[in-house]
Amino acid sequence: MQEPIVPSSARVPLRPREILTLFAALTLIVATALLGRWQWGRGQTKQQLAARIEARMRGPALVQGAQAFDAVRDAWRPLRAHGSYAAAWTVFLQNRQHDGRSGFWVLTPLHLAGTSRWIMVERGWVASAFAPGSVVPGVPTPQAPVDVAGRLAPPPSQWFSFAKDAPDAVIRQNVALSQFAATHHIDLLPYVLQQLAPCEPQMVCEWPRADTGMERNFGYAFQWWAMSVLGAGLTVYFMGRRLRRRAVTEGSR
Repeated sequence: MQEPIVPSSARVPLRPREILTLFAALTLIVATALLGRWQWGRGQTKQQLAARIEARMRGPALVQGAQAFDAVRDAWRPLRAHGSYAAAWTVFLQNRQHDGRSGFWVLTPLHLAGTSRWIMVERGWVASAFAPGSVVPGVPTPQAPVDVAGRLAPPPSQWFSFAKDAPDAVIRQNVALSQFAATHHIDLLPYVLQQLAPCEPQMVCEWPRADTGMERNFGYAFQWWAMSVLGAGLTVYFMGRRLRRRAVTEGSR
């Protein structure tokens, strides 16, 4: 009597090539799972940072004097300053967007009253007069001493540009505070004061929120984990099918 054929992969030993394939597949599955875990951890860290930023923004206001604050520890805290603008040193950062419109960020250094120090004030956004970057809009600057209320913020991020801005350029792509201070021979603080409402006429004081990038990290984590699950499923399917076919072939001999 012929023994019945049982197409079970458990009865078929793995060949060296199959062991190597299985090892490679398991390595990729574990690697993608660990990458997902790493991205998830980064997202959680940035989520905690975002919570700290929100807490700082609701905290008591700092008053800027001659002593500089810690740009990392005190970033995004409310900040107040009193002094006089240097209207002739106003710069316009071009190609900044607001509600789908192109315009400028207006930055003017403020000489802090009773000190030798200056702070750069991001006064707001203003629409381009004509073509983006071609004409400086007429933005009046207060001549008398002013009180500016806003928040302590990092300097504007540096955009990629094929050509460097002239040190004394009025319309520019970027502004480096250290270079600006050296050009005008002033003691400029290493952070900026982002002015908040009430805003000056013709300008908008709505700034982009600090982007920690946690959503991207969480998205990458789910992508890596999806790849890990997919890899595991494909490995089980194709390896099981191969072993079942070989079991049937060897059992029919």
